[in-house]
Amino acid sequence: MALRFGDVTTLCAVSPAWADRYRDALAGEGLAVGFVADGAALTATLADHWTIDVVVLDLALATPALAARLSASGPRVLAFGNPEHAGLALASNLADFIAEVPAAADLVAAIREAAAAPTAAGVADRSDQSSARLGALGAEAERVAAALARLIAPTDASDPPPVDPGAIRQIVRARRARDRYFPADIFADPAWDMLLDLTAARAEGQPVSVSSLCIAACVPPTTALRWIRTLCDAGLFERASDPGDARRAFIALAEPTARAMARYLGVFVRPENQDPR
Repeated sequence: MALRFGDVTTLCAVSPAWADRYRDALAGEGLAVGFVADGAALTATLADHWTIDVVVLDLALATPALAARLSASGPRVLAFGNPEHAGLALASNLADFIAEVPAAADLVAAIREAAAAPTAAGVADRSDQSSARLGALGAEAERVAAALARLIAPTDASDPPPVDPGAIRQIVRARRARDRYFPADIFADPAWDMLLDLTAARAEGQPVSVSSLCIAACVPPTTALRWIRTLCDAGLFERASDPGDARRAFIALAEPTARAMARYLGVFVRPENQDPR
C-alpha cells in the first residue's frame, strides 16, 4: 500500500496518470511504491495506518476532510499541482510545495529531504534544490512581512485618498517592460508586485484567486505561494475560501494594508511625480 524509504513510510495520493508517470521511476530507486487515487481513499488510509510519515499529494485530490485529517495526524506533505487548488493547503498550513509538474528525480529528492527533516506544520518551498537559498528566501519573506506589518500600523484616522486602478496597472506594465531589457530576476520583488495587483483589484471590485496572484508575483508558483502564506500569516493579506470549491482560495488586502497602500499611492501616483516602480 505504501512506499518505504529506509524507516520512513510514504504514501502517494495521485491520479492514475501521475501514478503511471512515477511508478517505474520510483521502483527503479529500489522503493516499494503504493498509490491511492483520490482524497477519500487517502483519508481512509490515514485513519487505518498511523505510521505513514510522508504523503505525496496531487492538490487536485484535496478535500476539506483530507486537509483536517492531514493537519491532525502530522505526516509531512509534499503537495504539487495547480496553485488554484492550494487553498486548503494554505489555510491549513499543512504542505510543503514542490514543482507544479515534478520530474520523477525531483520527487525522489523531495521525499529524501522530507524524510530527513523534522516533522513540523508549515508551508515551505522545495522547488529550489538549494537549501541555503531556500532558507534565505524564508528569512527574507518573514523579514519583509514583519517590516511591512510595522509600516501599515494606523497612524492617521482620516480616510485615505481614492485609488486609481488604471494608474496602478500602468505601474505594473512599466515594471514588466523592464524584463525586455534586463534579466527579470534582478528586479524580483514579489511582495510589491502582489500588493500592487491586490490594490488595483480592490479598487476594481474584483476577487483575486491564489493562482492569479501567483502570476502577478512574477516568480515561480512555489515561491509565490510561500510569499502569500507569509504575508497572510503577518496579517497583511487575508484568505477566504471559495464557497463553490473548497480547494480554492481568494486573497485580499487586509484593511490596514489597503489604507497604507492608498496613502502611499496618493502621494506618488500623480502626474507631476514619478511612478513608484
